[in-house]
Amino acid sequence: MNDERVLSVAEARAIDVDAVQRLGMPSLLLMENAARSVAEVARALGERFVILCGAGNNGGDGLAVARHLGFVRCAVHLLAMPDPQKAPDAAVQATILQNAGAKLLLAPPPDPTTTGDAVWIDALFGTGLDRPLREPALGWVETFNRAGGPRLSVDIPSGLHGDTGAVLGLACRADVTVTFVAKKRGMLTATGRAHCGRVEVVGLGLP
Repeated sequence: MNDERVLSVAEARAIDVDAVQRLGMPSLLLMENAARSVAEVARALGERFVILCGAGNNGGDGLAVARHLGFVRCAVHLLAMPDPQKAPDAAVQATILQNAGAKLLLAPPPDPTTTGDAVWIDALFGTGLDRPLREPALGWVETFNRAGGPRLSVDIPSGLHGDTGAVLGLACRADVTVTFVAKKRGMLTATGRAHCGRVEVVGLGLP
């Protein structure tokens, strides 16, 4: 981990691939390490959580975060259930929570006026997003941005391009963004800074 280093999306992806292929670290372990770090930051912001999860690996991070925070404190909303063929690690995280008795809601997030000071966690889309958001994701981002409690994004605010900092239709506006290994290029633009809030760089347990 290096707070001064800045990564492109391709470089960040290459680090993950190298950890799995050369070092032999299971990708599920990387997800677990990421989620533990996110949960530590989130825990400092509040005691109740609304977690918005996509169907990919960013959503898998969010599902694992719910377990680390204690799922009884979390309302977990999924855009879709992770596909075991497309996102096997995220699917494993969903299965673990369901086996533990957690309720995963395949439903839009709640009205922010009803959630008080709950911490909202954006785990919808990661740095791989390169196309404009469409419904229903647009509506979920709009709801996130209206939340009254602290807002945290996992890796990068959903809807923000990781390399250019461009807003892909609409992007989450976070108070805190927890990103992995190093900041991404798009975070350093004026638009990126406005959407990321405070950036916390955390490690993935890489040797």
